[in-house]
Amino acid sequence: MALRFKRDGKEHTSIKEIFLNDGTIIGVFEGNRGANSNHDILIKYQEKGKRLRTPKHIHWVIDLLIKKEHNRELTLKFMQYLRNMYDRVHAFKSKEDRKNCALKETTDKKLIPFKELNKYGEYKVDFIGHLIELMIKMEKNTLPEKPARVFRELMDALMAEKEIFVVVSKATQIG
Repeated sequence: MALRFKRDGKEHTSIKEIFLNDGTIIGVFEGNRGANSNHDILIKYQEKGKRLRTPKHIHWVIDLLIKKEHNRELTLKFMQYLRNMYDRVHAFKSKEDRKNCALKETTDKKLIPFKELNKYGEYKVDFIGHLIELMIKMEKNTLPEKPARVFRELMDALMAEKEIFVVVSKATQIG
């Protein structure tokens, strides 16, 4: 089942769908920005019974903060896992690589240690993990002279337990 949305009078169809156990579908669409526009993606998701949405950094940040209130130690370990992913995940290397959209860092097996966190907040750890792995791929496709570092800086601020103003400012900055 391909996901679709319209923008500027043009219909966009997902090139890849990731189906999660709770019925959420993450759709990957062709993007047109970055150092190589043939490698760029747009991410949308649809929870069961809801409309298609565009994820924002602030959504998963708030969810991690809620999880942290319930299980601080495990949430900090999960954040560290996500932050360490940044160094292992690479931008798509070709149009074919983008189409296949293989996610290697957020397999069910790798996320098992964090499943306890599914009891808290709005999102499951597989959703957050997949979303962040895709966002890292997007972020690493930016132009070298203007590198995007929002995810990395945001995770560093969360793990350092910076004040909420700093975290929210980083999560909502544009560009």
